[in-house]
Amino acid sequence: MAGKKSAPVVHETHVVMLKKGSVTAVTVMPDYQGSLEPFALVLAVPADVTAERVVTLKREYVDHADTLSAPRFHEFWEQDPCDPGPAEQEWQRNLKVTGTGFLGGPDPTQGAQRKVAAELSLDVQSKTKEGEYKISVLPAGTSPLEWLKSKGYAAPTGAAEAVAPYVSQGMVFVVAEVDTRRIELVGGDRAQLSPIRFATEQPYDTLPVRLGLLNASKDKQELFVYSFDADNRYEVGNYKNVNAPTNIEVDFAVKERMGEFYNSLYDTILAKDPKSVLKEYAWPADGCGQPCATEPMALSELLSLGGDAFERTLPEAEQNPKPPALTKEELEADKELLKPLKPKDRKNKQKELAEDRKRIAQVKALVGRHKYLLSRLHYRYDDKSLSEDPKLVPVKGGLEGGIALPKGQKREASTDIKEASDSKYQTRYNNFHNWKPVIHCPNPDRWKWGKSPPDYRGLRKVWVAEDLTRKSRTQIQAAKTVITEIPSLGLGASAVKPDVDAGADASADAGTAAEASKGCGCRTAGAGEHRSAAFALFGIALAALGLRRRRSA
Repeated sequence: MAGKKSAPVVHETHVVMLKKGSVTAVTVMPDYQGSLEPFALVLAVPADVTAERVVTLKREYVDHADTLSAPRFHEFWEQDPCDPGPAEQEWQRNLKVTGTGFLGGPDPTQGAQRKVAAELSLDVQSKTKEGEYKISVLPAGTSPLEWLKSKGYAAPTGAAEAVAPYVSQGMVFVVAEVDTRRIELVGGDRAQLSPIRFATEQPYDTLPVRLGLLNASKDKQELFVYSFDADNRYEVGNYKNVNAPTNIEVDFAVKERMGEFYNSLYDTILAKDPKSVLKEYAWPADGCGQPCATEPMALSELLSLGGDAFERTLPEAEQNPKPPALTKEELEADKELLKPLKPKDRKNKQKELAEDRKRIAQVKALVGRHKYLLSRLHYRYDDKSLSEDPKLVPVKGGLEGGIALPKGQKREASTDIKEASDSKYQTRYNNFHNWKPVIHCPNPDRWKWGKSPPDYRGLRKVWVAEDLTRKSRTQIQAAKTVITEIPSLGLGASAVKPDVDAGADASADAGTAAEASKGCGCRTAGAGEHRSAAFALFGIALAALGLRRRRSA
């Protein structure tokens, strides 16, 4: 008999798409809620995907792309009015450590040896992991239902109708059998699944999200798409694309509760237009926004997310280019380095230097090949607003917004989002701290907005909107916390600015204290209204069909 409990469900799905040359690598990372019985995920993929092209990755690579591109909260501080210099911003701080010794100084153990090139210490290895899956790729033209039945899985009602269109399109199916003893629990019966990556050289632009509606709940679900492309950002061609409001002033209460605030803001947008896909970020992947919520993507992460699949398509000469000829200065440096050595040691050192130059040339070429623009799309939907699978379309032009600096006593900052030659677009929400100390100079220069003061004792962290399906959508209301007027959404005009500035010594726990005093209202795994054989749900897996293993009577 089939188990009586409901099939596993997915609240949110994160999809990373890396396009390079003829290769498209797609990484799918769903979360999961249900009883801890074995089940399977089914992904519809292009026909050229074989078992060798499917790997499991670490969650941290997708999490990094999420944090890097997420809507962020930023505090501006009025600079010392007696300081005649321009305001310095947080992202203008030089935090780089130079050298290899203590605090960036020279390494005393290295003597007068030649400086090691940065390329020689760069991690250039893609990484996979042994996940909680046993993965099978079914033959072309095969519906997964009979295979699943033969393995003892019971498909949800409507599975045959849902699968048929993808079979007719010539897609094949990847089935990932989940060992629930190895998944990472995040609370109750809710778990995080490892990302599954496949690579294809066939055109891939339509995300088969509707297949996942078989595991849908009555609540909204989340789809996040992060695209890495050398030339283009991406939009959804068959739904309305909306720029997320950015450079908006908000109440200090938003600081540590960005997820709850952003949930409310998106619901406000959807109330105006139920099929709005948000554009939330477009920035070169070797950058991280203003301010940076985290460091840029590392080369090894880009290779893990699909760059390695592209590298395997390159000819040997392109992968291993010849190093350039030595300059006069380099020849002199090598001569000085070799001079004190014995003949035998000199020969070995010459060989070592030649290998280093070859390796440096390889790494420089590798870095140059993997320059990407990272763009982020976000869609909150239910079965009514997902009438067809989202189709991704490349957009050549850049997007700029959310980077203008505030000016004057009214701390006005442009909220415009416009086309540009290069993309620098982020979703940023601002809060301000006026200058509090006594002003002693006769001609103070007021209302310069920049970085926090040196004596600031709060937590220097950029708070971002993350883990949205586990956050309340009603506790921090956009209507009460948005200060900048947004006429299209009816926000800002009725919001009341706080009478008391948080100040330079404001506790970083202010938001947490407010949350505790009001009650969290968060929806956690297993919380909410009790339903027989069901769970409180928030999202759905991209092309993921949850199934329950049959249990004997």
